[in-house]
Amino acid sequence: MSITNWSLISLLSSSIEQCKSIEFMPLTSTDEYKVYCCCEENIYLCLNILEIKPIVNLCYSFIFSKDYQQDNQLNISTRVLLCYITECLTSWNIRRRLLLSRIINIQEELQFLDILLNLKPKSEQLFRYRRWILKQEGIDKVSTNKELELCDRTAEKHFINYASWLHRRWIIQYLNVNIDEELERNRLWLENNLSDSSGYSFRAHLLSKKVLDENLIRNELNMNDNMLEFYYDRESLWIYRQTLIFLAMKFEMIDKKQLLNKELDSIKNIQENFFSNKYSRLLNTLLSSDGKQFRT
Repeated sequence: MSITNWSLISLLSSSIEQCKSIEFMPLTSTDEYKVYCCCEENIYLCLNILEIKPIVNLCYSFIFSKDYQQDNQLNISTRVLLCYITECLTSWNIRRRLLLSRIINIQEELQFLDILLNLKPKSEQLFRYRRWILKQEGIDKVSTNKELELCDRTAEKHFINYASWLHRRWIIQYLNVNIDEELERNRLWLENNLSDSSGYSFRAHLLSKKVLDENLIRNELNMNDNMLEFYYDRESLWIYRQTLIFLAMKFEMIDKKQLLNKELDSIKNIQENFFSNKYSRLLNTLLSSDGKQFRT
């Protein structure tokens, strides 16, 4: 393996370490030389999307080479590789070992992850590794607002980002987050992201953390009504409404026939479409079975 190859990986690693933002772009190469990256004032780093394969192959060759197993070398090669392939478990496991050995600084690693999450906002392994680091640092030291803001940013950057919402569930579980305040934040987010079913799935998760009653379900249905009045063709709204009905059907004190008939009447005010017809068929099916399957 030539020194030129290692110098290239070292240069990329140094650029990644110093920059604050990374993007992939098609950078023009010539027959005389290859362009692998372009830095601007050590803040913005553009990686050549046309040269991904050779860089990835180089990183793998160094990671599995007996001659490049020193901690600082593994730190360099895994840092570069993870910018290209964030789902590489081998690299994450190496970095776990380096962090436990204090070769890697926790705060610097969290900053690296912030950059990677802007580049790859839907990476499950990135979020999983971040949670592991936060546990190593200590839950009491975690900034709840920072983690919530990170979830907001990654959910906005990638549509139906379940990895981001799963991280948010973890925050709710381990940090001191007020469920009512989180429901309000989620409501505001959904107003601008009506079609994102992952946001509604998270809202249903929040509701499961509360003591459910008929009034709470009715308030959620009213919110859904307001949205359907203008966005009657959004599947995510109909799926969430179906979820609310299933939750309501579990209450022993609720008159299920009355609830289902009221739902059938309410959707008559909504412009008929494929989703409203499908929902109507579901309600009629539940009525014909008298909701018996929900009485267990």
